[in-house]
Amino acid sequence: MSVVESMEDFVNDFHTSLRENVLNVVPVDSTSRSSVEEVFNGFNNPFSDFNTDTKWRKYFSEKWGVVEPIEIHLGVRYDSRRNKISGMYEQTTVNDTFIYIPLLKTLEFIFRNDKVCNLIQEERQSDMYCDFCDGQYYKKHPLYSIFGTISQITGDNLGLNSILGYVESFSAKHYCRLCLTDKVLAQEVFSEDDPRMILRNRNLNEEHYKYLADNPNENSCYGVKRNSILNTLTYFNVSDNFVLDIMHDILEGVAQYEVKLLFEYMSCNLISGDSIPQRLYAFNYGFLERNNRPTKVNLQQAGNNIGLNASQTWCLIKNIPLIFGDVVPVGDKHWHLMLLLLHIVNIIFSPCISEGMIIFLKHLIKEHHQLFKDLYPRNLIPKHHLMIHYPECIRQIGPLIHVWTMRYEAKHRFFKKNLKNFKNLTKSLAKKHQLAIAYHWESCTIRGIESGPVSNELLSDLENSDFISEQLQIDISSEVMVTPWVKCQGTEYRSGLVVFLEFVDDAPVFGKIVKIFIKDGIYFLVSCMESEFIEHLHAFSVVEQEHCLVLKKPEELMYYKPFDLQMSYGNDHLFYIVVDCYL
Repeated sequence: MSVVESMEDFVNDFHTSLRENVLNVVPVDSTSRSSVEEVFNGFNNPFSDFNTDTKWRKYFSEKWGVVEPIEIHLGVRYDSRRNKISGMYEQTTVNDTFIYIPLLKTLEFIFRNDKVCNLIQEERQSDMYCDFCDGQYYKKHPLYSIFGTISQITGDNLGLNSILGYVESFSAKHYCRLCLTDKVLAQEVFSEDDPRMILRNRNLNEEHYKYLADNPNENSCYGVKRNSILNTLTYFNVSDNFVLDIMHDILEGVAQYEVKLLFEYMSCNLISGDSIPQRLYAFNYGFLERNNRPTKVNLQQAGNNIGLNASQTWCLIKNIPLIFGDVVPVGDKHWHLMLLLLHIVNIIFSPCISEGMIIFLKHLIKEHHQLFKDLYPRNLIPKHHLMIHYPECIRQIGPLIHVWTMRYEAKHRFFKKNLKNFKNLTKSLAKKHQLAIAYHWESCTIRGIESGPVSNELLSDLENSDFISEQLQIDISSEVMVTPWVKCQGTEYRSGLVVFLEFVDDAPVFGKIVKIFIKDGIYFLVSCMESEFIEHLHAFSVVEQEHCLVLKKPEELMYYKPFDLQMSYGNDHLFYIVVDCYL
């Protein structure tokens, strides 16, 4: 029995019992008895409106304005199905359909939220590349100042090549959807500035489409397989699609490939093969990475990867310098290759990027690829080549972290969790998803705050009470609310974590959260820390300053994410901060 059915029975029983008890004390000949009976007879059990799937779906669809999925008929095909009566397989017709979520209605639904509208309309004057609207493609587009249209198609490499009409094999001669570089020349050309690189454009694509039309026996022409239907749009062309997926390119491609090569080199020259996994599994990756620490690194499997998912790879490569920095001599070229990759990762995973950083990124990628070819008698993989286009793509559409597929991969969890009914699977999942989305937008707050258990403490009993009293402008004898953790706009802060406060003389100043207060907002009592970047460890060495405290709100931080305070492998007295982007 469901909770709704149980509550329905409980309310009915309570109503019946209450009715009998009340009527027992009202005389039969009383003039008010009929009025009392009328009140009880007019009672409607509120849970009766939700005791079936149809009823509660209808109620919440009307309440939240659920955007219903539309089933579109594609055609009919024949399939073999088992006859439940005879047990024999018979040929039967099957309707092929696909489920469409109306895009315009979805946008209307989202923009009913006033807070979303306010965020969209916020104007920001900056020379930084922080989102799509900062890119050259948006600024030069003739339509965006008035209306909207398809701006970019996002997806992984195979999906994008297929949708945009390019070859769907990365062993093909011309596999890149952004340039005409073939797979042989890709081992020598490491920058878009190289005169041998020819970038795709509308005119070149039209020539290739015409060639394919004139030569129907040809499968492709310079990597173009067919003319995409998206080219029929007035304000979009596939040659203007600058999306590259840094999750698959880096975290599930280049990073795992180069980590595997580095570990092979280290096991032959610097450390025993058994010590590598021992260090990896024994290292303390910190509180924030507790769910992403590598659980099983497979260095023996065939191929270029080491058996990790994207989040585990990101966690691993950030911490490799702290784990193995003590056994690798300073200046080692194989180690330098990994440090170059980490600098590249820090830039492309940054939420805001300056023009200077884009130029720096171009030179880093060129140096990285050239060093790889010098060190290893192997070919660069296609994902290495795609990295060459990162600088210009960022310049066109803003930081690539805003268009990566990590969020889509995370979305799979919802569908896997709800995978129970296999009859018309796509329709069932689409309906559940639309209800979940409606609930999310109905209940979520854009700038929501969650916190751990809150305790009221006397300010005078706290350490540094005079400083806190002065900063919060409250009497020292008053009480304050203290909590061990707080979550602001989805980011969790805890006592003991480190935040980025400011720049002083071009050096970042970090601070360790000592206490978290709630007083007309969230306040962090932070102990300031001096920092120095250690190139060999690709981390900031930090030392806590004595008697240097500040009180900060979350929105006053220079960077919204907190960091763990970490130690290198085998070290118990020096502390480091590993960042995941350029500050």
